[in-house]
Amino acid sequence: MADPKKKGKAEGPVSYDPSFSKEVFEKVDYGEKIKMCMQCGVCAASCPLSMVMDYSPRKIFALIRAGKRSEVLSSKAIMLCTSCYSCKVRCPRKVPVVDVMHGLANYALKQGYVPREETALFGREFWKQILRLGRIDEKDLPRRYFFSKGIIPGIKKSMELADMGIVLMLHKRMKLLPERSVKGIKELRKMLEKASAMGNGGA
Repeated sequence: MADPKKKGKAEGPVSYDPSFSKEVFEKVDYGEKIKMCMQCGVCAASCPLSMVMDYSPRKIFALIRAGKRSEVLSSKAIMLCTSCYSCKVRCPRKVPVVDVMHGLANYALKQGYVPREETALFGREFWKQILRLGRIDEKDLPRRYFFSKGIIPGIKKSMELADMGIVLMLHKRMKLLPERSVKGIKELRKMLEKASAMGNGGA
């Protein structure tokens, strides 16, 4: 039987690597707010999706401090936040957990990590349509999303959800004709492009 004292000595204390935490504090939106976390676990207890997360927000923050770059940026937890704000409201230290999680998700995508490929694909098509029209075309966006992986997968997905599309049309929630761009679309594009440049570190 192994000596528990010897085992504890071999494992040693948890080591912290400041390099990744410094990267997060400086480059991730609201990343510096992680310093306020006292690891109480209220965020995890408040989150309706905590049971399907690989790491709770509290554990994500601990992993950042421990320098676990790959584990954090490839985690599906940072992509699951639904912005219900339960964690932010209940946090005793007023850590903006929602904003931090979204910041981490955006940073992970910029670094080439795709924790949830489907979410990333949908997000890209959503952004393209907003940039093109200033609004969403309920029939065009799903079509572009379905066919983003190829013709055959696109046809299969379209057939699977055809009944839903018919119901939306019958309830006048989906138009047959293409959506027109909003008024002032050129000005809107300039604003969106400026915001995107600022988010990427531009002037």
